[in-house]
Amino acid sequence: MKAWKVAVLLLIVVAIAGAALLYYPAVKPREEQKPSVVWVVDYAGRNVSVPARVSRVVAIGPGALRLVSYLGAVDLVVGVEDAEKTWSVVGRDYAMVYSEFFRKLPTIGPGGPRSPPNPELIRSVKPDLVIMSRVYVELYDPDRLSQEVGAPVVVVDYGIAGYLNASEFKRAITLLGKILGKEERARELCSYVDSLVSDLASRAKGVEKKSIYVGAVSYKGAQPFTGTQGKFPPLQLIGTGSIADETGKVGFINVDFEFILKRQPAYVFIDLNNLNNVLDDFNKDKSKYCALEAFRAGRVYAILPFNYYHTNVATAFADAYYMGKVLYPDRFADVDPARKADEIYQKFLGKPIYKDFVSGLGRGFGDLSDLFKC
Repeated sequence: MKAWKVAVLLLIVVAIAGAALLYYPAVKPREEQKPSVVWVVDYAGRNVSVPARVSRVVAIGPGALRLVSYLGAVDLVVGVEDAEKTWSVVGRDYAMVYSEFFRKLPTIGPGGPRSPPNPELIRSVKPDLVIMSRVYVELYDPDRLSQEVGAPVVVVDYGIAGYLNASEFKRAITLLGKILGKEERARELCSYVDSLVSDLASRAKGVEKKSIYVGAVSYKGAQPFTGTQGKFPPLQLIGTGSIADETGKVGFINVDFEFILKRQPAYVFIDLNNLNNVLDDFNKDKSKYCALEAFRAGRVYAILPFNYYHTNVATAFADAYYMGKVLYPDRFADVDPARKADEIYQKFLGKPIYKDFVSGLGRGFGDLSDLFKC
């Protein structure tokens, strides 16, 4: 081939290549469109379509705002129930961290376990998602609320109030993490919960069962010494139970003082939320308390309240470590209960708040023999 023909061919090839480069931006693959909504199945068994990117949230009913707080998503919250502004925060772990922020937000309803949602107030803050406690399903139909508010309503729960079901908690956190774009944080929390459950079970493996009573357990207001709970969660975490389990009942119960006298528990734990009630009753009639071996021997101890507007999961774990330390000191020899509590609060809420419990309740973990002298 002659040289001039070769040159012409090269020019043609270069021209075609140049045209292709010029054409490339127009034919490059289109970016894959992300869905604008995601579908989830909530705790009421409803298929709910929620925005793929949620930016304005309200959480209503027992435990709902706690889950949002544990996920570190309070910056999405645009309104809170009046209860978050008027109730004492001490004992409600998430409120002890975020109460100042909550007070600045608009009110979206009364709150509390028995008050139905207020659609008008919720609509006024223009949420693009309502997270609703399953407790409220009996008070208000979530589909009706969704229509009245103009936003999807997702029903959530993490078990029976006052109890700790680690599997249910992880399921709820995982669901909300997906909805709120906090998947990694949800996985982190689930992993930490697994590590606590495993550590507590390992420490308590094969230990001798002891006779225990937990009195004045927090439940819907002030409770007396005889107010207790079957299958007390912190004790369940360390593989033991209390004399209340002998009733065969699960949940909060009031037992007769005679029942406690007859069982003669070797250890007594008192919920600090109701310590003053027990003290008042003790000072009225010391004889019945001093008829209990645990009081005579000075084996009466304080624990933090973990049941306040649903289960304070972090506090239930903190109590489990303290109760383990009292009951099985050799197995928990390396545990400083106050320091462990702060580690747990730091993981759940990003802030160590044990000292706030102590200042708010007047004291923290410890024996109460200085108050109950027989």
